[in-house]
Amino acid sequence: MKTHEIARGGSLFTYSEGNGNYSFENGVFQLKDLAPALYMNGKKVPFGKWKIVKAAENSLSAKADGKSGSWDFKAAVDKDGKLVLGMTGHLKEACEDIAVYYFEDLCIPADHLATQGRGTGDSDLYPLTGKNVKKNDFHGATVITITKKGTQLTISSPLLGDHIESYTGSCSKGKVESFKAGYEIKHITAKTIKLKDLTLRAGDGFQALYAYGEENCKLKRDLSGFVDPGWNSWDYYRWTITEDEVLENAEFIARDPVLSKHVKKIIIDDGWQYAYGEWKANSYFPHGMKWMAKELKKLKFIPGLWVAPTIVEPHSWIGQMEPDMLAKAENGQGTLCWQCMQRHAFVLDPTVEKSRKFIYDLFDGLANDGYEYFKVDFLWGTYCARQFTDKKVGRGKLIDLTLGVAREATKDRAQILGCGYIFCGGENPVDMARVGGDIHARWDSIKANTASIALRYWANKKLWINDPDFALCRGFDTAEDPMMNQMRCCLVYVKPDETDPNFRSGNWVLVDMNRAQAEVLLSIVICAGGSVNLSDKMTRLNESGLDLARRTVSAQSGDAAIPLDLFSSALPKYWVQKVGDHHRVLMINWEDAPGVVRIDLNQLGLPSKKIVNFWNDHAVKAKNGVIETELPPRSCLFVTVR
Repeated sequence: MKTHEIARGGSLFTYSEGNGNYSFENGVFQLKDLAPALYMNGKKVPFGKWKIVKAAENSLSAKADGKSGSWDFKAAVDKDGKLVLGMTGHLKEACEDIAVYYFEDLCIPADHLATQGRGTGDSDLYPLTGKNVKKNDFHGATVITITKKGTQLTISSPLLGDHIESYTGSCSKGKVESFKAGYEIKHITAKTIKLKDLTLRAGDGFQALYAYGEENCKLKRDLSGFVDPGWNSWDYYRWTITEDEVLENAEFIARDPVLSKHVKKIIIDDGWQYAYGEWKANSYFPHGMKWMAKELKKLKFIPGLWVAPTIVEPHSWIGQMEPDMLAKAENGQGTLCWQCMQRHAFVLDPTVEKSRKFIYDLFDGLANDGYEYFKVDFLWGTYCARQFTDKKVGRGKLIDLTLGVAREATKDRAQILGCGYIFCGGENPVDMARVGGDIHARWDSIKANTASIALRYWANKKLWINDPDFALCRGFDTAEDPMMNQMRCCLVYVKPDETDPNFRSGNWVLVDMNRAQAEVLLSIVICAGGSVNLSDKMTRLNESGLDLARRTVSAQSGDAAIPLDLFSSALPKYWVQKVGDHHRVLMINWEDAPGVVRIDLNQLGLPSKKIVNFWNDHAVKAKNGVIETELPPRSCLFVTVR
């Protein structure tokens, strides 16, 4: 049996003919007995015998011919030890249920696992050492990072491609297991299956993520014009927003001596429209949306609008009268495949030309009405459908056919924020992309979204502007608002036969924080280095709340902060952000008890001549370059270092 070895940059790649087994070894990572796997209609199918057809000092290619067709496998190792794998299949007969994996059932000793999902939110950090480590199933895409003895193994796929990758497995104390990386492709009739490359690199995980961002940056553009702060209606008002409330907040901001200098956008979120799929103003906006845009422009704001162009509610015209525009169930009929807050809807089939025209005309018309900023939401909804009319289109192309069409319709006329964005669309359709999940003025929400914001630093100001979701200032001691927790949006989850009066969803409120927790949230928003959008009823904030808002929107935009303990923690505690000629340092006490935080500025190469608390302008002392202090529960210390 013929084998071929490639040794470069500290990595050793070994490939064997016949069974196609391969291994990747670099330092503490010893990945052995890996092999591609193929499933058709749920059954494992052999590729046939693999033969090396070309081998060189730094690369090889192999081929297999079997009952399914012919398959090509390639591997290359660069001078830094990075391994890049690729696979392409040429099927004898199209199969509408096919799964191809670069490897499966892999077990790796590990101290930590960091997974990033397909897009908005959906990222997790798993410490795998110490006490109380639980077993967790994980799923990811884009890039994942495994840490062992302080070294990272980064496994990634390019953003752009015909299909969307899937990384799944489980993790428990000291290991990642049952790990498989590949593609699950359904309802596609193409006979040629080209997979995205799979890249493995061992070393510094931070540098690997930076490199990943560089590799996926196809456009070289100046993104500095997209960081101006804004105000958005959603978190306070949800579906109760009215034109009067929009103008009340806009006029307040325009009068404020600090906010007026920095807040440039007013964004009307969900609640202005008659229905998803029928984007006409409802009775809360009696003068219409064109009039609304004109009023905001009079106040010197960029008018912004929330739209979910692919979601179609049953009572809309399309839902009732245009079944050919709807994505399909397994039986080929339109189906209510999207669900959010117990609301169900169809989704558009973007492989149908009529659907694409609808999206184009929608955005062209709204831009003509004066809107220069669009928050485009629920883009993940398209992926809830089982199949589409054109079965030659892979799911990796759906963003092109939806948000890409909106981009074409508004080219050079409007900014686009991809919310619920699937990163396989790359940077071309968006100026900004949501990286965290939905945020609320709640401690559990702040914690739940931190991993996703922390892990996506590699994209900010390179592919797009990272959007961490809202910069919320209202809390029990920062607002004078008897209506602050009046809204009970989660009552939709209470079933008619529910008998428990303490059922969590029934008591779920939108606010449970004070100023200390608001400072944590706002510090993370600033550290994200991207979008900053207020979302409070501004007239109800007291002086403390307005102080938070003013400091937040006037903060100089910096790089995305590096969470120093990203690859060892469940919630990063220490963050460092470069801002022009100085730095900011964030230290968070995530616990429910007082805790000591300590950071050595000397080790980070940072000065300690002048250290100022960002939130109160008080001087902070550093002894021999070390900041050490006890923080109250659920609080932070955010400082500017010069």
